[in-house]
Amino acid sequence: MPRFDAMFTTRISRRSLVRGAGALGLGLAASQLLDFSTAPLLRAAAAGSESLQDIVNIAATAEQLAVTLLGGAVSQAMTGKYNRPIPDPVLSILQAARAEEQYHFEYLKAAGAQPLTSTFTIPDPALLTDYNTLFSTIVALEEAFIAAYTAAAAEFAQMNHPELVKVALQIASVEGEHRVLANYALGTRPANDLAFEYNRFATVGDAAAALQKLGFIGGSGQSVSYPGPGGIDSSMVQNTQPGGPSVSCVAPGSSGSAANPSTGAVYLPKAPKSNTPGSRYFDVTGHNLGGGFRAYWEKFGGLPIFGYPITEEMQENGLTVQYFERTRFEWHPGAWPDHYDVLLTLLGSWQAQRNGLTNTEPFKPVADNHQGVYFKETGHNVSGDFLNYWMEFGDLAVYGYPLSEPYTDQQTGLTVQYFQRQRFEWHPGAWPERFNVLLGLLGDEYLQSKRS
Repeated sequence: MPRFDAMFTTRISRRSLVRGAGALGLGLAASQLLDFSTAPLLRAAAAGSESLQDIVNIAATAEQLAVTLLGGAVSQAMTGKYNRPIPDPVLSILQAARAEEQYHFEYLKAAGAQPLTSTFTIPDPALLTDYNTLFSTIVALEEAFIAAYTAAAAEFAQMNHPELVKVALQIASVEGEHRVLANYALGTRPANDLAFEYNRFATVGDAAAALQKLGFIGGSGQSVSYPGPGGIDSSMVQNTQPGGPSVSCVAPGSSGSAANPSTGAVYLPKAPKSNTPGSRYFDVTGHNLGGGFRAYWEKFGGLPIFGYPITEEMQENGLTVQYFERTRFEWHPGAWPDHYDVLLTLLGSWQAQRNGLTNTEPFKPVADNHQGVYFKETGHNVSGDFLNYWMEFGDLAVYGYPLSEPYTDQQTGLTVQYFQRQRFEWHPGAWPERFNVLLGLLGDEYLQSKRS
């Protein structure tokens, strides 16, 4: 097993990760892919952003991997399968480390984490028979886990979640202890030789991609499944909950509001859970959704179409509105009763004008190309995957008329098409059940523009 450092000679494209997800065998059913909340790593990689939910889901997956591998190693050691005996004190500490990883997982699960997969692969069979391979691998994995939680702490700080910053650092410090044990078992002197930890990852999703490259997720080796807590020995483990005082850590320029670390969009501070009957609270962003807005959100697409709420329902210029990651809801009583009196802001039109796109070639009216549906109202065609998505997941009421032809965005390299209320993005292979289409985070971007 090569040192973890070697894998950083080649950067991993997160969009390439998405394209290869099917071949990597993440075990996500088609029905799961229809709901971004159950496939957050792919969602984060495809959209180039990570939500709080994405982060805790990836972390929970990594903790299940750790419990699984350490459990297998302990079992092999206790039955004499390694080529060199593991000393009893080291074996006891391995059992404690496995219990600690289980406590980490249980905390994340209680916080709402949904593991991406419970099935892993052993990239090198020597992991279960060779002493040096085992402990070298533990060193490599702990380096990944430490770096992942360091990245998580930075992201949580940007989101203004100080309690989670504290927990991420608490977990990272324990992972560091596990690495010291593995280095000690290998005879490394000194076992701990860093004054400051390496900052290997910008995001937790990068850490997940690293684990895939190492072959622990979706690899070609022996398949193993997370066994659950089972007979975990926690007799040597103390402080099993992340108690203690919270810290105060607010990202510069956030003014006490939470921020999306990728888009920079400023969310309004987390709100308390509403006591209003029928209201739904989203821990991911800390906001409520109720009344006609909730009815519309659930009826016409939910999370994949609109994203999470990023504000409470509020008043803007005499209009009742609520912001979501991909749109803004407006309350127009009597205007469209069959759509719960809700209209969506024309954010596609807004962004096209804001970015100076409306006079560019793709936005100029064209003739019917007879390849799909031609909209004479705006003089543009919609065809292929974009047309299939438009028709199946909302059509005119949700997206409006096309404002442009499909074209390649020079900044992202993506094929996009603007509609009055949204921007369609084509991500081949990412979401075949949704015609390879993702929607722009225009609600984020609009809210950012208003608060910048």
